[in-house]
Amino acid sequence: MSGSRVRLSPAVTCCVLLAAAACGPAFPQTPAPQPSASLPRQPNGRPDLQGLWLKSAGGFQGLFIGSLDGTNFATRGGPPPAPRFEYTPAAAAEKQDRERRGYEDPEAGCHLPGVPRALDQPAGLYPVQIVQDEHYVALLHEAMHDVRIIPTDNTKHPRRYWAWDGDSRGRWEGDTFVVDVSNFNGRTWLDMQGNFVDENEHVLERFTLTDPDTILYEATVTDPTVFVKPVQMRFTLKRVPAEQQILEYSCLEGERSRQHFTEEDGGKQQRAQ
Repeated sequence: MSGSRVRLSPAVTCCVLLAAAACGPAFPQTPAPQPSASLPRQPNGRPDLQGLWLKSAGGFQGLFIGSLDGTNFATRGGPPPAPRFEYTPAAAAEKQDRERRGYEDPEAGCHLPGVPRALDQPAGLYPVQIVQDEHYVALLHEAMHDVRIIPTDNTKHPRRYWAWDGDSRGRWEGDTFVVDVSNFNGRTWLDMQGNFVDENEHVLERFTLTDPDTILYEATVTDPTVFVKPVQMRFTLKRVPAEQQILEYSCLEGERSRQHFTEEDGGKQQRAQ
C-alpha cells in the first residue's frame, strides 16, 4: 500500500522536533467521560480496543502532511497545555543540563521511547495497532517498531528485570483498561525538551473507550527521586480509517545524526541567519 502519511527521515524528524512543544497535556481535574453501552465488545463483554489509532491532538504537528483524502488528523482539537514537571533540586539541575544536549535524547538514536512517551508521540504522525484477546492486550507501535504485550492474568512484575518500556501488567476496572508499569531501566526521556525519569519511574495508564472511534488515554507518572509530585497527562486516540495501516519504520538503534543539528544544539550545522 502506498503510504497515507508522509514523513521525513527519523533523523530529520528528531532534529525538527527539538524545538517543538513537549509531552502531552496536563490531566484536568474533571471526571472521565462515561463509556457508552453501545461500545464494541469482545465475547467476554470487555470493550474491544482493537484497531489502528492515532493521537489526535498535542505535540508538534508541522511534519504531518495528511491522509489520501486530505484529512489532517492532527488538527482535531486545539493543542493542549503542557504538563507541569516539578523537579527535585538535583533533578532540576540535571534537566537544565539536558536542555543543552538534546541531541542525546535516546529516541533520536532510535532507542525505544519508553512509557508513556511511546503513545505521546507528535499528534497525527505515528499510529499504534491494538490487538486484544481474553488474556493479553498488545500495543504495536509504528515508531521504533516498539511492541508492548500486556498480560491481564493477575501475574506480578518479574524480579531483577529492567527495560526501556519497563514491564506492563493490565487489569480491567469496569470498562477501563488499567496498566501498571514498572521495572524501567531509567534511560528514557519523556520528550525532546530534556524532561526525564530514572529507574524509580512508575506509570499507571488508563485506556477508556468513550465511543467506537475514541480512546481516552490517561497516565500518571511517579518518580520520587525526580519529581516533587506525580506528572499527569491526558489525551485522546482516534481510530484510523480501515484502509490505512502501519507502515515500515526504518531507524537503526544507535543511529547518529548530529550532522543534522546546529552547532548550538551539539551538531555541526551553522544556524541559518
